Amino acid sequence: MLAFPPDITFYIQLGSFFLLLFILNRLLFVPYAELLAEREARTEGASQGAVADRAHADELAAKINAELSIARTLAAEEAETIRVATRADEAKIFAAAQADATAKLTRLRGEIAKETASARDSLRGDAQALATEMTNAILGGGRG
Repeated sequence: MLAFPPDITFYIQLGSFFLLLFILNRLLFVPYAELLAEREARTEGASQGAVADRAHADELAAKINAELSIARTLAAEEAETIRVATRADEAKIFAAAQADATAKLTRLRGEIAKETASARDSLRGDAQALATEMTNAILGGGRG
């Protein structure tokens, strides 16, 4: 039981307790607390680093998207310029082909007109000769 004033064993136990508390505090509790604090700092630092990396990645993505948008706009403008130039070239080629076809058609019509006139003249002469022969045959045959 507890006696008042406490005897020497109480002071020895009290001294042993504080000595053990001091030793455990130095060897176990303080290093463990430091370890936990360091771990928390690393975790927090990693979280902040991840947030910073994510922000940086978002900035890069926005920059890339902006550059892609500009590149698409420039490509569309270039494609339209090429389309306009191609249409102009196409119109020139078509006009040249049309002029060439018109010239050939005019030349062929002229040749056909000459051949037609020549054939008509030839046929007129042949028709006159045939008509004369028929007339002579009919008139000559009726007298004979």
